[in-house]
Amino acid sequence: MNRNQLINALSEKTGLDKKDVRRTIDEMQRLIIQEAKEGQRICLHGFGSFKPRLQTSRPARNPRNGTTVQLSPRTIIHFKCAPLLLEQMNDK
Repeated sequence: MNRNQLINALSEKTGLDKKDVRRTIDEMQRLIIQEAKEGQRICLHGFGSFKPRLQTSRPARNPRNGTTVQLSPRTIIHFKCAPLLLEQMNDK
């Protein structure tokens, strides 16, 4: 499912206008990014949590020519599923 399909599905299920659903998704994305930039953990109960994590400098290999390069340290976002989500995904 891509972004537009998600917007269409949410619009149908909630009865909200597609424009409102799009604005809500955009704002949610902005808030998650803003909080993560400030080093905050974002927890969505029953779904999972997003947490910024520092990835240290490390060597990597260029797949085209095999040369090694040193990647600089950077902040990544780590997502951890909630136990409830994992349980629902694995119900039979």
